Amino acid sequence: MSPDKERARLASLYASLSDEELEQIASSGDELSEAAYGELNAEIARRGLAIAIVPPRAPDMNVLEVEKTVTLRKFLDLPEAFLAKGCLESAGIQAFLIDDNMVRLDWFISNILGGVKLQVLAKDAEAAEEILSKPIPETDEDGYSELLEDDPHGAK
Repeated sequence: MSPDKERARLASLYASLSDEELEQIASSGDELSEAAYGELNAEIARRGLAIAIVPPRAPDMNVLEVEKTVTLRKFLDLPEAFLAKGCLESAGIQAFLIDDNMVRLDWFISNILGGVKLQVLAKDAEAAEEILSKPIPETDEDGYSELLEDDPHGAK
């Protein structure tokens, strides 16, 4: 229905209602569409009634807004996916694993699903890609990576 036809329909409907019915609708004005709110206001003014319409609600700030995510990597096994997710989360980037529960149930279907997907918010994609692209330093059995960089045998 076109906006003009909808306004005409609402004007006709409100004109046929009693003052009490208009007051009842006005008490739930926060649930009305913009067109309905305007036509109700016009009918109340036309009749010269002193009825206050409940104003439209402000947007609920407690509602979670959905943000776009992007897939950065796909992993065939869970340990690599968890490691990458942990690296990003330790850097303060929120990360999500997609299809990880399906792979946990039956790891044979990982290839069919396209692996476990690592996703981040689109706004964090560039920083996350930079973190995941850094090479992993090699370490010896004691965890000293600087020794291995100087001498492959671990001696300085």
